[in-house]
Amino acid sequence: MRLAIVAVLMAVSGLAQAQDGAHMMTLAEVKQRRAELAGLFVRVENVTISGFAMSRGGLASDASTGVHLDDGGMPMDTITYLERNCAKAGAAAAPAGCRGALEFTVAQARGNFTISDAQFIPQR
Repeated sequence: MRLAIVAVLMAVSGLAQAQDGAHMMTLAEVKQRRAELAGLFVRVENVTISGFAMSRGGLASDASTGVHLDDGGMPMDTITYLERNCAKAGAAAAPAGCRGALEFTVAQARGNFTISDAQFIPQR
């Protein structure tokens, strides 16, 4: 019985991952290929958010690069969380709660690369 429950839970979690449809990438990959990725939903793991304030956004960085993070279109709970926990500037000063994943739809390539309309999922 336990084995059957475990098998069902594994199957359901596999389906949930497949349905989210996010392309796993690094920030540098998104930045370099943003014209061809426009309109696609992506997920970037191991991101650190620092210096975040609603009035000016913040910096999202991973091992590959850093990019400006704008609050435009962000859910209010994400904005509140980032302002409360990730206001310090500099990735080294960012607490553990400012590390996680960003999920967003890549915007059309215009001007500098900025991430907006993103959901931040803190690392646990």
